[in-house]
Amino acid sequence: MDVKTAFLNGKLEEDVYMTQPEGFVTLEIVGKVCKLQRSIYGLKQDSRSWNLRFNEAIQEFGFIRNEDEPCVYKKFSGNIVSFLILYVDDILIIGNDIPTLQSIKTWLSSCFSMKDLGEATYILGVKIYRDRSRRLLGLSQSTYIDKDDSRSQSGFVFCLNGGAVSWKSSKQDTIADSTTEAEYIAASEAAKEAVWIKKFITGLGVIPSISDAIDLYCDNNGAIAQEKEPRSHQRSKHILRRFHLIREIIDRGDVEICKVHTDDNIADPLTKPLAQ
Repeated sequence: MDVKTAFLNGKLEEDVYMTQPEGFVTLEIVGKVCKLQRSIYGLKQDSRSWNLRFNEAIQEFGFIRNEDEPCVYKKFSGNIVSFLILYVDDILIIGNDIPTLQSIKTWLSSCFSMKDLGEATYILGVKIYRDRSRRLLGLSQSTYIDKDDSRSQSGFVFCLNGGAVSWKSSKQDTIADSTTEAEYIAASEAAKEAVWIKKFITGLGVIPSISDAIDLYCDNNGAIAQEKEPRSHQRSKHILRRFHLIREIIDRGDVEICKVHTDDNIADPLTKPLAQ
């Protein structure tokens, strides 16, 4: 669903004035300004005001906001489960009972001016596929020494049922002096993402297998050894302490580090330059 003129639904908590728009100046009151009654596009707080207004309305209907992703809401009623995802003025509604989904759409339309776009096939440029299988795994990869500033490129991708659901490619903010160190840093960043994903999916309450450790695949034996069995030697003792968080994540069972062959590491392209 799409919200028409979403920001106009926001409530102003303070007095805000604006000059009369060009081409709409009232000649009798030239030099005066307009006092806004509602939030409009262009204000610094317009999106915040709209989100607060929407949050109030959707919670009145019995939805609960996800603690780890504030734009995701859920509602349970016996065996009926519904999810609502808000992105600015676009709304995606998901559930296992068609009449319930229809009642949600009817209620939303009574609160806001809405446009029903029908069954979702794309959302934010992402094509939607529907499948009942549930398996989450992550892969991390790093390329040692970037040519410009000697910083390595990290990349990771998390897959659920064979489809990528979270991915990232970025330069590391510290210089690594070996491939093992670069891979260790990449795995640490991926492990932190895994913790967030685990918390987020747990909050949804519909995928029991998320209580198991997430398999995190890495193609560097040295990095895996450092993560599983911490040891101190000349080549690794200078690694920043914050990257050792992966050891705690593995110890508490959120992530299980596994070996994958480089040819099977689908995160590998995220760290390589594209051909012309």
